[in-house]
This record gives sequence, structure tokens and C-alpha cells, in this order.
Amino acid sequence: MPLEQEKEAAICMDIKIKKGKILVYRVFDIGSEINLDTLEKLVEDQHPKERFKLDRKPNVSLVISRTPVSMGLGLVELNVMGTKVTAELYVRVWHFGTVSFSFHIPIEESTTWFELVKIASWLEKDGSEIDEIARMRSRQFQQQIRPAILSLTQWSINEDYVIYFIQELEGLTSPLVTLPEKVDVPALILAEAREVLADSLKKTIMENISQYSVDDLVVVDWNSALVIEPSGSMDVPLVIEFALNQLLEMRFYDDLLDQRLNALYSAVAGKKRGLFSNKYSRQAEEAGQIYLEISEIVENVENSFKIVGDFYLATIFRASSKRFRFDDWQKSINEKLSNLAEFSKLLHSEVSESRSQMMEIIVIILIGIEVMPFLYGHFVK
Repeated sequence: MPLEQEKEAAICMDIKIKKGKILVYRVFDIGSEINLDTLEKLVEDQHPKERFKLDRKPNVSLVISRTPVSMGLGLVELNVMGTKVTAELYVRVWHFGTVSFSFHIPIEESTTWFELVKIASWLEKDGSEIDEIARMRSRQFQQQIRPAILSLTQWSINEDYVIYFIQELEGLTSPLVTLPEKVDVPALILAEAREVLADSLKKTIMENISQYSVDDLVVVDWNSALVIEPSGSMDVPLVIEFALNQLLEMRFYDDLLDQRLNALYSAVAGKKRGLFSNKYSRQAEEAGQIYLEISEIVENVENSFKIVGDFYLATIFRASSKRFRFDDWQKSINEKLSNLAEFSKLLHSEVSESRSQMMEIIVIILIGIEVMPFLYGHFVK
């Protein structure tokens, strides 16, 4: 271990977690839309459940169009760095077709900051067991709630995320805002237990720090977050979780648009249109239908979560959106939707041209039929 890292580790030994847990998320797309009322009827006798709710009622800055359904799935035995750990497993179902599984792994009391960084590094590199369990549970859950799903999807991509949720620290005698001076927060966020991170990288990560009061602290990054919340309120993790589900949907529809556009291009590329063929007509109709369907769904996802006021949770949501690069994904989707709309217009133009040519041919044939008797009589004489 480099000397500088040894010094940081020695400092980190003084700061310990007295109470906390690690929230490991795996988010899957299982359908185009989920009827939450039907879902609740299907699972009412099987799992304890609750509707989405926020604790910060005085600052109502976020509006959920259709509140998701949360369920506890019991306890799960996990292997964490060679030690058997009992974690709680939860699933939250969102109406736009995603489910997020969260493993709540307890942090053993008196775990030092440096030890927590090592656990984070292990989860990042060797946490395949969680992936396997989450995928298996996702498939099982999809079949269990099949009647509530409008249309099943079998997309192999999923989102993963980790939140280090700490309620109580020991060994920190100065205000919480000084924590980044005492411990290596970026090392935890990046799950980096070996390398000494560059100051420029640390600065970038610490730009995303937020506080509501002097006793709490949040640092959000693209793959993980640190949440210190003495009250135990899960508001911040819930907001980040929603952003994570929204990100997955953006990725899903971006990929779906790629597939649909490529299929449409392949269907018409390099093929001559027959005079009596209605192939372009079918493709134009399909392109227009795809555009309307995906535009409506994307708008539905984007409008599921609205920021009403400039408050703390809204700030967290904006920070998550920025780190998840929502703007880039939205731009990509909008560009592909525009391409789809233009492609549909071109196909409709081709169809109109084909119909015009057909009408011209029909007119010529009709004129020919009218003229033929006259010509026949002329030549017979």
C-alpha cells in the first residue's frame, strides 16, 4: 500500500459507522406498462406492501403521477467478503414497466471507513451473487404478476446502483460538513480501495455534495451515492431510485428505437418498389405507429416525476439526473424520434407518388379505351 494511502487509512480508522446499511439496487424492465391496481390484487395475500411516500411533508416539491407499489420479499443470505450476511430484499414496481430490487445489507457496528471502502470494492468486483439472485427474482416476479403487465419484455440490460446509507457515525467530533476532510469519500463512492485517487477526480465527485441540515449529507455520483441521514428517512434513496428507474427506461427506448429504425431501413433499403406493391404503404403505416407509441410512452415516463419547487429533494433529483446524463439520453431519443418521423414522411411521400403514377396510368388507359373505337373505325374505312 502506498505511503499516502496508509496515512489516509490511519485517519479513516478513527471514523466508524455505528449504524447504517448498504442499499444495493438492480433495476429491470419487465413490461411496457404495469397496472398497479391489478398488481395489488394479485399480491395482496403474499407480500407486505405499501405505496410510495415521502417523509418531508412540509416541503412538497415532488409529484409522482402514479405512486409505485413496494413489497418486502423477505430475507436473503449473501456472501460478503467470505462472511455470511443476512440482507432484507425489497421490490418496488413502477407503472411504466420497471421493477427495482433493493438488497439492504447491514453494516456491522464499529466498521471503520477504510473497511467500508474495502466492502464497497468487493461488491463492485465480486458481487455477482447479487446479480444472479436479482435476475432470478426478476424472472419469477414477472411471471407472478403477468396479468398486471400489458406487454412482456425480455430486455437483458439492467441498471445497478449502490447507496451507502449511514444513520450514525462515531469518532467525528467536528461538524458533519468536515467529514470529507477526515475520510476519503470519493474512494467509497468509486469503490476504490487500492488506487490513490487524483485530486481533480476527487474535486469532481465532491461537487455533488448536498445538505438539508447540519446533521445530514448527500453525495451523488453516476454509480453510487453516500447518504448520511440521522433520522433514518428514506426520502433521498427513494428519489435516487426513481431517477435510476427513469434512466433504465430512457436506455430501453433508445435501444428500441435503434432496433425499429434499423428494421425499417433494412425493409426498404436496396429494394425496388413495384408499381403495384403496397410495401411502402405498410412500412409508412408501421413507422407512424411506432412514432406515436414511443412518443407517448417516453412522455409518460418523463412526466411521471415533476419538480414543483426548488427544495432539497428536488435538488437531489436534479443532481441524480445530471450524473445519470438524462439530457444526453433525452437528446438521443428525441433525435431518433425525429428520424423516425422524417422516415415516415418520406415513405408516405413515396406512397403518394406511387398512387399518382398509378392514377396517371389509369387515365392513359381510359383515354386509350375511348380512342380505340375511333381509330379502329378510321382504319377499317
